[in-house]
Parts: sequence; structure tokens; C-alpha cells
Amino acid sequence: MKNTFAGTHLDFIGFSTSIACAIHCALLPFLISALPFLGLGFLDNPWIEYSIILLSLFLAIYALSHGYLRHHRKKLPILIVSLGFLIIAFGLIWGPEELEFIITPIGAVLVGIAHYINWSSIRKSQIEFPDCKNHSH
Repeated sequence: MKNTFAGTHLDFIGFSTSIACAIHCALLPFLISALPFLGLGFLDNPWIEYSIILLSLFLAIYALSHGYLRHHRKKLPILIVSLGFLIIAFGLIWGPEELEFIITPIGAVLVGIAHYINWSSIRKSQIEFPDCKNHSH
């Protein structure tokens, strides 16, 4: 396994998309008026947002279950990612619209943190138990 966090590792992809989502959610309210001029008006479409969240959810389920079942058996990443997605859902569905740009990024950052903890736990388990099989993720 590589010593760096970057690469094709699913947790790196999950971490990166979660942070990008947090930035997107935080900045979109300020950029909505400029999006059509930049040719990025499609980013204001709720279905784009829901698709990205759904893709992130499937990626998190796969990456974190792989880490849990095959490497470390730690529940912390699963608890954090669950809290993150609950906060995202709250921000999108029940939260006050004027606070969505604060609530949703908090959830996305938690999802990113869960991916980082999962990656770190996988790496640590492979150092402690070199026989741990690192199947392609």
C-alpha cells in the first residue's frame, strides 16, 4: 500500500469529493447569480446535488465497509460518516434554507473526516498486521 493518502484509493476519492461538496455548498449561495455568465448554471440544479450526494453515499458505503470488514473493525469511521450524511439530509430536507450553506458543508466535512480515519486505520492495520490482504480498492 502506498504511504501517501493520494492515489486511486477510494478513501482519497471520497475525502476529495466530500471536501469539494463542502466548498460547493458553502459558496454556491454567493455564486448563483454569476453561474449563468460562467456557463455553470447547471450546478444550481437540485438533481445534480442529489446525484453527487448519492454517489458519495455509495462510495462511502463501499470504502468504509471494505475497511471495516477486511482491515480494522473500527466503527468510528462508520459512525462519523453516518452523522455526516444525517447532517447533510437535515440541511437539505428539514433545515432552514438560509442555513443550508452552513449545515450541509459541516456534514460533508464529516464524511471527508470519516474517509481519512478509515484510510488511516487501514494503513495502521497493515503496518501492525502485514499479512492483512489489501485487495484493490
